[in-house]
Amino acid sequence: MATWTTITDAALEPGKPIRSVDGLALRDNVTALAEGAAGAPRIENAAMDTDSVDNANVVDATLGSEKFQTGTDERDWVLGRTSGAATGAVGTYAFLKVVQGNVTAGDYKAGNDLEYSDSVDDGGSSPSGTWRAMGTVGNLRSTVFLRIA
Repeated sequence: MATWTTITDAALEPGKPIRSVDGLALRDNVTALAEGAAGAPRIENAAMDTDSVDNANVVDATLGSEKFQTGTDERDWVLGRTSGAATGAVGTYAFLKVVQGNVTAGDYKAGNDLEYSDSVDDGGSSPSGTWRAMGTVGNLRSTVFLRIA
């Protein structure tokens, strides 16, 4: 990454030759500006063409959730991906019976300490992975869990 150099007005005198150190700084400042170097001015949104930045040009993890729209297109996109997930996949919910210990909402449980359940706490097979309790229950009781790993 280029380094931003602040060049004082006194260093660039009208009618005088430019010093090589200032010429190099001017050259490198263009790159530093584009790269967002520390101390460089920021490029304002109004300076960019409409649609000049698209998904293919966004570096991973640089956009926070506050930048995403909240309309029906976005909701439908998320729901489409969630509905396509297999039973027990990371990010899915399940009604599970606790077969080892008690849980408080927010606790983590290994899948082998849980069983798929029904409304009367009859258990079935154990899921794999790590699950977070979304409710509070005692041993051999059921609540909703979210698979986190």
